[in-house]
Amino acid sequence: MSGRENAKAGESAILRPGNAVEEEEPDPFLGLGSRGGRPKARPPKVMRRHRRILLFLEKISVSFDGFKAVDNLTLYIKQGELRCVIGPNGAGKTTIMDIITGKTRPDSGSAWFTQDVNLLASDEVAIVRAGIGRKFQKPSVFEALTVFQNLELALAGPKGVWRTFRARLGGREREFVEEILERIALADERGRQAGSLSHGQKQWLEIGMLLMQRPKLLLLDEPVAGMTPAEIDRTIKLLRDLEGRHSIMVVEHDMEFIRAIAHETVTVLHQGSVLAEGSMDFIQRHPAVIEAYLGEPLC
Repeated sequence: MSGRENAKAGESAILRPGNAVEEEEPDPFLGLGSRGGRPKARPPKVMRRHRRILLFLEKISVSFDGFKAVDNLTLYIKQGELRCVIGPNGAGKTTIMDIITGKTRPDSGSAWFTQDVNLLASDEVAIVRAGIGRKFQKPSVFEALTVFQNLELALAGPKGVWRTFRARLGGREREFVEEILERIALADERGRQAGSLSHGQKQWLEIGMLLMQRPKLLLLDEPVAGMTPAEIDRTIKLLRDLEGRHSIMVVEHDMEFIRAIAHETVTVLHQGSVLAEGSMDFIQRHPAVIEAYLGEPLC
């Protein structure tokens, strides 16, 4: 079976990521969340066969008060991949991020991060410690602290706030902070209070705080919303620099930005399901995608 599913008559074509997966036997413990039961104890076969798969979501469904926010969704993200996820409002983009980070439990499906972490059997803290970092649309930084102090506070490890500021950074830790400052273009602002930064600079600082945790997967929710054109250009450069060092999932409405960073697969969600996947050229010409965006072509 190929990695693409040919459309049936009258249906939209859906490109599936990677190679097709052999059907596994039904899981007697598939029911999750509000339906009770317990998640699988072993990683799926596809992750054992294809070791580059970092994030595995399969047949995920979740409903809120009768509304199906995510409907039988399957998504794989590889190590080092920058995956762009787009879709109209209400398509399920935020809910998927909530599921990945343990904030929302699905009604059914499987979700694994590497072969060691069953996301549906892990709490939010354990998921962060496993290597998943999430940046929300609105930047969340410690505005009364300096840029350097924000990064220092975000250093990975079991540190409390006061313990962090009483301790002196070791040579390697300080070098790492300096490396991140350069990467997020805030080296010249290290002593500046975070509250006085521009909106774009706060977004970069929050990304830098996530990078201090050395994550394997970054989830970025509308990272360029409210930015100036110059800040968007700098964010494009930042993500290109991070691509390959980390796996990145970007949810964004700015199609110009998506076109600038989408080197591999773009996933389009609609009504909680994957509507289409493929290159940006394929996506922006896909009839069903155009229809989902209220008849306006993505160009």
